[in-house]
Amino acid sequence: MSWLLLALSCGPRAGDFVHHGTTPTPPTDGGATDTATSAEVDVLVLLDGQPAPDTTVVQGGNPTRWTTGADGTVTVTVDLSIEGDLVLMASHPEARIGGDLVPTDGQGMTIALSRFDTSDNPDYDFQPPGTPGVEQSTEYCSHCHVTILNDWYDSPHRGTASNPTVHDLYAGAAAALSDEESCTQAGGQWREGIGPGTGAPAWRCYLGDGVLPTLDPGCEPDCDETATVTGACADCHAPGIDGSLGGRSLLEATGTAYEDGVHCDVCHMVESIDLEAPAGVAGRLRIVRPSEEPSSPSFQYSPLTFGPYPDVLNPRMGSVERSVYTEGLYCAGCHELDQAVLVPGQALDLARWPEGTLPVHSTWSEWQDSGKSACQDCHMPPDTEVGNSADLQNIWDLDPGIAGGWLRPPGSVRKHTWYGPRQPDAGLLESAAALTLRQSMTDEELIVTVTVSNEGAGHAIPTGEPLRAMILLVEARCGEVPLQPTGGDAVPDFGGALDQQDATGDWSVWPGAEVGDVVRVVEQTGAWHLYQGHGPFGDGSFDAEARGLPVEHARGSATIVALPEEEGGPVVFDRPLPAGDRAYRIPPDGRAHAGRPGFAFARVMVDGAGRRMVPHFLAVDVQSDNRLLPGTAYSTEHRFAWGCSEPVVTATLVHRAWPWWLAEQRGWGDRDLVMAQVEG
Repeated sequence: MSWLLLALSCGPRAGDFVHHGTTPTPPTDGGATDTATSAEVDVLVLLDGQPAPDTTVVQGGNPTRWTTGADGTVTVTVDLSIEGDLVLMASHPEARIGGDLVPTDGQGMTIALSRFDTSDNPDYDFQPPGTPGVEQSTEYCSHCHVTILNDWYDSPHRGTASNPTVHDLYAGAAAALSDEESCTQAGGQWREGIGPGTGAPAWRCYLGDGVLPTLDPGCEPDCDETATVTGACADCHAPGIDGSLGGRSLLEATGTAYEDGVHCDVCHMVESIDLEAPAGVAGRLRIVRPSEEPSSPSFQYSPLTFGPYPDVLNPRMGSVERSVYTEGLYCAGCHELDQAVLVPGQALDLARWPEGTLPVHSTWSEWQDSGKSACQDCHMPPDTEVGNSADLQNIWDLDPGIAGGWLRPPGSVRKHTWYGPRQPDAGLLESAAALTLRQSMTDEELIVTVTVSNEGAGHAIPTGEPLRAMILLVEARCGEVPLQPTGGDAVPDFGGALDQQDATGDWSVWPGAEVGDVVRVVEQTGAWHLYQGHGPFGDGSFDAEARGLPVEHARGSATIVALPEEEGGPVVFDRPLPAGDRAYRIPPDGRAHAGRPGFAFARVMVDGAGRRMVPHFLAVDVQSDNRLLPGTAYSTEHRFAWGCSEPVVTATLVHRAWPWWLAEQRGWGDRDLVMAQVEG
């Protein structure tokens, strides 16, 4: 068959069907003429030689779908006006899509399908996606899927296995401290381990908690090599490690598995989603890698891929239709994770968490409860500029008899960008939240009410990685002079602080303080925020106190203007500190926000020592979760000392990728992004 030869030599240029030769004469019956626009064709579909009922039959380029009856037959009305070859195809969930040219003699046609082997093949090597601008051989997805490859190449999915912050948390390391001097000055240990992505020995700075040393006590100093408890990180972050699936070390990811993270050949080997299985390739993503003998020496195994379309006939693909690729359920393969306590010797409170697990990632269940459109609608928006998934709009100036598939309706193909908070130019953060501001004045105070609304997201904000937070900052000024807060909601401790003391401490003594540091004071009112959060934080299981977010009021601040003459002595402030219950020492660079007028929204995980906003592998509890659910809003009040007749108030909502303390420890830098701002 000439179309098969072309596909094998040139690759699936348009992904769906390739034929070389003259378009066949349309079938006729009786008085049909050359001007006929349609013709009926009887189709019999066989599956392993037996009639295949309930099988989808399609014509290339025709959006109509037909379904075979109990005897495996259906009458199809072929659209003769379709440009290119007239092809009928059959799609059955247990077989690769099959089909052929519409017969030219007016007779019926038979499409014979064969079941594929449903067992996963660990000997299969995941194929590399390729590089933008380089049309390599058909071994690479980029050979045909040019636009999709370009979208994916800059997406967060590509960086999942090579993300340096993930590797820092995995090994208990700090990649930003790249020499022995900076490492030891920060309190780390400079020693040899395994270099991420290399599988080879490398000198690294080991600093802070990590999955390997925490979950496999006693493995130090060689945890990179000897740890046997891996925390299941690679199951989602590096799913394309060749060989057995699940339970692999993230440091085993090299080559394509490291450089390309979540890539084409992994995603399109997913046959189905099993929500009862562990996340990722440990089971929830049911991977089926091909194992059957190929019909061509060009392939190691007979090609097998899964995707959303019933009309992809190209033999290079070996495509099987799966509707899950259009559903939010697919994303639950990794973006939904309940976790038991992982730290040896520690346990969670079963009275608080009777299921024995903590919610870590709940993006999918947040979306499911919202009734919003599928995840793909926002994170894989329609691409109106492509003709089909293999760029038929770019198809070449070749002989008229060569067809590369069929143009799909505009927007049928989705961008493979997976827009999210790490791609600020996508505008999703800005469209997710809204701020409204209302102010009034008494004889002594300016009173400001700020409402934060989740208006654009189909899940809670922030969602995903529980180290994320949204921080609301509220400030008032008269001209260039900031007004001191006199009360109202304050940013909690996880907004960031160099140091803190409760009311029993001496607030004039701050070891390590520098001139310019600010000390902020909050009042702990004894009340608790009653918010509407996810799961037990909003379904009535927890009362206000159990929801774990105390009401704290900002009482003001003072700046350190002189240091003590002797170690341990008092610092000098520019003004007296106000009364309160807790004081935070803040650096003058404006990046730490604990105690400021404002608020914060986060899933706050705590470890056995009570540290808040810790990485989830350390967690023994979720202390609070006031992230904003879809369509909900929360209002806070802020009070300032009266200073002028026309004060200016600014409210700013910031998305923070990770806690300030952790970013400072590991040298990750500032990843704050402004989501919304309003001034009045």
